[in-house]
Amino acid sequence: MSRTIPFQRSSQATRARLSKAQLLPIPRAVADELALGAHMSLAALRSGSTDIAPAQHITEAMLLAKFLAEAGHGNFAHEELILADQTMAAVFDAGRTSGIWALLPEDFERLAAIVSLYDHQLRRATLGALSAASERLERFKAGEAYQPMHARKAAPL
Repeated sequence: MSRTIPFQRSSQATRARLSKAQLLPIPRAVADELALGAHMSLAALRSGSTDIAPAQHITEAMLLAKFLAEAGHGNFAHEELILADQTMAAVFDAGRTSGIWALLPEDFERLAAIVSLYDHQLRRATLGALSAASERLERFKAGEAYQPMHARKAAPL
């Protein structure tokens, strides 16, 4: 009968393995799926959507891009976040009134640049950075106030 190799079963060992996994790049299939979803939502808002979901998705991608930039993955000026937030607030207000969630043509380029940044970040950031950004997004959605982090120096893109 074969014997199994005795592995340390402590929570410390488990944390160490998880910590190492967090240092790895985001799996390509996951990055592609997340980026594709953001690009599709942007296209839906460009043509006008009868569903609020693309607007919600773009808002989440915008915040994740900002959080990833603050963690050192790209540059995303706070002023750009404010302008993008105002743009999305207008999209939500108009959508609630008309039932169509759409970007004005002059606002499309601003959000397209953010989605492109997010796409690029997903190909460069670690799994740990995305996990931390996602946890921060969930806390923000639960009502935690936005607090800019002291941005780390951006990694070369």
